[in-house]
This record gives sequence, C-alpha cells and structure tokens, in this order.
Amino acid sequence: MAKFITRIQLEQASESDYKSLQKELTNASFKSIRKSTAKSKLPIPENEEFSLEGNINIQQVTHAVVKAITRTGKKFSFTIVRDKSNYN
Repeated sequence: MAKFITRIQLEQASESDYKSLQKELTNASFKSIRKSTAKSKLPIPENEEFSLEGNINIQQVTHAVVKAITRTGKKFSFTIVRDKSNYN
C-alpha cells in the first residue's frame, strides 16, 4: 500500500481559503499531519502536510490535490512525495 504526503501553498490566501482547502482534502480522504508552530496563524499554514494512503499512484494523488486546490480559486504550488517507509 502506497502512502503519499503533500504540502500545499496558496497565493494570497485567507483563513477561509485554507479552511475550504482543508475541507476539500478531507472529502478526498486526505489526513492532516499537524506541523503547526506557535507562529502559525492560519489553520493550514505552509508547514502543514496531508497524507493519502491506499492502492494509488502519483497521478491519482496529483489529480486529487489539484481538484481540491482548484475549488479554492487561488493560484497555488504543491509538492507530493511518496513516504519511503511504505515502499514495497
């Protein structure tokens, strides 16, 4: 079973944009990996990551991430990595 981790950065985003993103990712079965710090003011700061696990590939994860981000209407950047501890 593969596990992927993503980090997403929205441009000129408000707190409600990040809440919307979190809702979309949760609906797509992503789990939040809390990395927040005392300086973080947004519910999903750039240092928060999300994971998705299952019989999936990088293309499926990319599609799910882009679909969730697109619903915010913001410009974005993101990274996706495969969790090495789950390589078969």
